[in-house]
Amino acid sequence: MKKIALVIADLDLGGGQRVAINLAEALAKQHQVNIIIFRDDEIHYQPSVNLVHLNCPEKQGIPAKVYNVFKRAAKLHKHFKQQQYDHIFSFMETANFPVAMASREAVLSVHCNPRKLLSFFEKLLMRLTYHRAKKVIAVSDDVADILREDYGLKHVVRIYNPVDLQAIAKQAETPYQHPRAYIVALGRLNEVKRFDLLIEAYAHSKAQQYCDLLIIGEGEMRPLLEQKIAMHNLIDKVHLIGLQMNPYPYLAGAEFLVLSSRTEAFPMVLVEALATKCPVIATDCPTGPREIITQGENGLLVENKNASAITEAIDQLYFDKAAQQSMRSNALASIQHLSSNEIITEWLKL
Repeated sequence: MKKIALVIADLDLGGGQRVAINLAEALAKQHQVNIIIFRDDEIHYQPSVNLVHLNCPEKQGIPAKVYNVFKRAAKLHKHFKQQQYDHIFSFMETANFPVAMASREAVLSVHCNPRKLLSFFEKLLMRLTYHRAKKVIAVSDDVADILREDYGLKHVVRIYNPVDLQAIAKQAETPYQHPRAYIVALGRLNEVKRFDLLIEAYAHSKAQQYCDLLIIGEGEMRPLLEQKIAMHNLIDKVHLIGLQMNPYPYLAGAEFLVLSSRTEAFPMVLVEALATKCPVIATDCPTGPREIITQGENGLLVENKNASAITEAIDQLYFDKAAQQSMRSNALASIQHLSSNEIITEWLKL
């Protein structure tokens, strides 16, 4: 039995946090696992493994952020020395920076597109710290290429995010019931997810006469999205559902899921939808969707940032029930290589 630390800044609602929980609980079947966090003000996930809170919340402003990175690194170094872990894994940049400073034995995991979503300060810290790590995990081939090409990192390995297929199937056993047929979208209501583009595309679709659009998530763009919904006279058809601790019944009951993001790393929502046998439509954004979707077999890829292309795909898939059924039949087989057991084997091989 190994002693393993998984470090992540918080357990707020998000894709990276879900991945950390999935990996921790899968590893805990055979190993002793601690999840280490810096802040506990918004814990949306309750892991079954031991939780260690270092009480080092976020700071505002560059000087305070720099000081906080060093403070977190010092606390981690002390904790690592006391606990003598066999493996140290960290998730996302807020954890990766101090973990890389605290231990050269750490394995860092990158869950974003470093070209699109990092500030100048974060890019600088990445250049200064990531070379210290034992390995750097990229969650997609495209992200791995960016880390090698833009940051000169030689020790990059691509390992896809794990998914607990059995757990999702159990949570999705009773599909959500809605008065009309519906398509679904899932994610934080922010600019990156481009739900404004999705609403525009849905408004011009023929399918909106027959099915609703349900958007699951919360975020700063809610007021703007509400305005757009009202502008298109879609108040009775587009529903902002808010946060859902278990979104899988919504996926299981949907005609299909639409991902309209302008950028991703490895969008777990596509994998989770396919795990419920829900077909998917996704923008061919950098990075991730093209490594999950096989065109016409488990979903459709469309041009990025193109509302008309999304409209066309919505109508194509909604009215072609035979294609929908075929994609449902192919869904689970298309993601078997992402099952938790397969991915954990890759992590431990490091």
